Amino acid sequence: MAEAQSVPIPEIYILWHPQCQLGKPLARRIMTWLRPGNSGLGPEVFFRSLPAPEAKADGLPPPLPLEMRPNMPPTPASKATSNLQLVLALIDENMVADFAWRHWLDRLALQPSRIIWPVALDATAYNMPTSIKCLNYFRPAGLPVSTAAVEQKSHQFELVVRSLLKQITEAMCRVMLPKRTAEGPAALEHPPKVSIFLSHAKADGTLPARRIRDYIYSQTQLAAFYDENDIAFGSGFSRVIEQDLKSMATAAMISVRSARYSSRPWCRRELSLFRKPRPADQEDEAVARRWRLYPTLVVEAMGNSESTSGMAELGNSPIIRWSDDDKDLAELIVTSVIRDAMLASFHSALGRTIALQADQIVINWLPDPTTLLHIPAVHSDRKQTVYHPGRELSGLEIDILGEFLPSLEFSSFEEALS
Repeated sequence: MAEAQSVPIPEIYILWHPQCQLGKPLARRIMTWLRPGNSGLGPEVFFRSLPAPEAKADGLPPPLPLEMRPNMPPTPASKATSNLQLVLALIDENMVADFAWRHWLDRLALQPSRIIWPVALDATAYNMPTSIKCLNYFRPAGLPVSTAAVEQKSHQFELVVRSLLKQITEAMCRVMLPKRTAEGPAALEHPPKVSIFLSHAKADGTLPARRIRDYIYSQTQLAAFYDENDIAFGSGFSRVIEQDLKSMATAAMISVRSARYSSRPWCRRELSLFRKPRPADQEDEAVARRWRLYPTLVVEAMGNSESTSGMAELGNSPIIRWSDDDKDLAELIVTSVIRDAMLASFHSALGRTIALQADQIVINWLPDPTTLLHIPAVHSDRKQTVYHPGRELSGLEIDILGEFLPSLEFSSFEEALS
C-alpha cells in the first residue's frame, strides 16, 4: 500500500463570531473529535473568535499564519510541520452582519495558502462575499437549535454535532487520502472517493454489511468495496481482493463479525491483511524503516445467545456492537472508521518529517506487540527506537511492550520533533 507523495499535514483553524451561541460548543466538539483522548493524537486545532490583544473590543481575532493584513507584514508561518491550513468558518447571522468579519473571511479565501470550509449555521450564511458563497457549504442537519438546547446538550444539539462531524471527517479524509497526479491546491480540488472495505460472512453477516453499504452510498461521499457487487464475473476472487487491499483508495476496513465469521478462511484472511503493517514507502520489508497500519473497525453482529471462537486477527481493533433497531448506527460506524483512516494518514505523513538514523523505526499507530511483531527489524537483538504518534506511553504500556520486545525503546513524535 504505497502512500501518495506530498500528503498534506494540516492544521485546523475554527472561526466563529463572538456572538454566535453555537460557535464555542461546536468548536470544542470538533477539536475533541479530531484529537481523540488525551494522548496527543491528531492534527493541531486552533480557535479564532475573541479579538486580538491589541485590537479594539469588537476587533478581529489574531491573524492566521501567513495571513496578510493591511499595514501589517505577513504573519510568520507556523513552527509546526504542517503544510496546509484548513479553515472551518462557522457562519451565522452575526458573522454575516459584521462587515469586518465578512471582509476578513473574504481576504482569507482569496489568499492561496489555505482551504476554506464554510459551515452554514442558518439561512443567512449564504449571504457572504462571492469568494465564500461560491464554495460548497457544510450543512449540518437539525438546525436551528435553541440556546437552551445547546446548554442542555439535548438530542437536537447532538444531531447537529453528529451531522457536522460526519461531513468534516469525510472532507478531511478525501483531502488526505486521494490519488493525486498534480502538486499544490489544484490537486486537492477533485480527489477520488475514498473506499471502505466491507468484510463479512455471507452465511449470517449480510444484513449489517448491506445496511452499512447502503448508508455509504446514500448518505456519504465515500465508496464501499462489497464483494458481491465489486468483483466482475469470471475474475479471480483472491486476486481482486488483494489488489483492492493494496489500493490507496481503500482507506479502512469494517469487519462484520457474525457467529460464522471466524470459521470463514477468507474472512480471516481479509482481516489479517488489514491488520498487517506495511512499508510506508516503496521499500523491501526487510529494510523498511517507516511503517503504516490501515485501520479496522469490528462490528459485533452476533445475537445474544450466539457464540463463536476467538480471533487473534482482531488485535486491538475498536469494536461497535450492532443493533438492527438503531437507525443511526451505520452513521456512527462509518464516521468512526473514516476518522481513524484520516488519523492514520495524518500520522503517516507526520512520521515522514522525522529524520531517521540507523536503528530507528517510525510507525503511524500506537504500538502494540501483535502489530509490531510483523516488522522484521524488531526481531533483531540490537537496541532500536520506535517513534510513534501521540505523547508518551503509560508505564503499564511500556512494561507490556518490554516483556515482548525488550530490545525496543519507544519515543513519541512530539519528542522527536521538539
